[in-house]
Amino acid sequence: MLVGLVVAATVALVGVAAWAFRRRAIEQERRRVAALTSLAARLQDVTASLEIPPSVAEPPPRPPTPLPPIEPGGRAAFIDALTEAVAHARADGSRLTAALVESGSASSAALAGDVQGVTGSEAYEVGSRAVALVVPGAGRADALGVIARIQAACGATGNAVELAPGDDAVALVARLLSSGGEEAIERTDD
Repeated sequence: MLVGLVVAATVALVGVAAWAFRRRAIEQERRRVAALTSLAARLQDVTASLEIPPSVAEPPPRPPTPLPPIEPGGRAAFIDALTEAVAHARADGSRLTAALVESGSASSAALAGDVQGVTGSEAYEVGSRAVALVVPGAGRADALGVIARIQAACGATGNAVELAPGDDAVALVARLLSSGGEEAIERTDD
């Protein structure tokens, strides 16, 4: 009986403490809400009393400028063609090589015509005296053979790099340029 009384008193004491704690938390929350409501009313009064100058109308946004057309046979066209060729090579599991051909004397337009005559494929003018080729389905040795035919026909020299695992078009061009072709891609601003 004494144990029952102690348990009942403990339960009653815990219940009263929980009720008091909850009531205190509710009272604190009421005070917070009242303070925030008062602050919001004061802020609204202050912002209403401010004179805000009429906003200057912003000019309408300019329509997007169209991208300049890709110059046929230029650097951008070469990157586009190489990007597409890399995607096809990855999908087919075939080989792909990029080549750079340089001429000491002929302009890139004349060199592109000579290269197209030898290879029968597109040559991209990438410098004042340099053209680039995309050689799908061929390894580096095959592309060097193509370059040898070009050299025999018009005296131009060049180099080639093969697509490696993990390469994209930009990495392939970077490897091509680092293999000795960077002097061929000088700026042609006149």
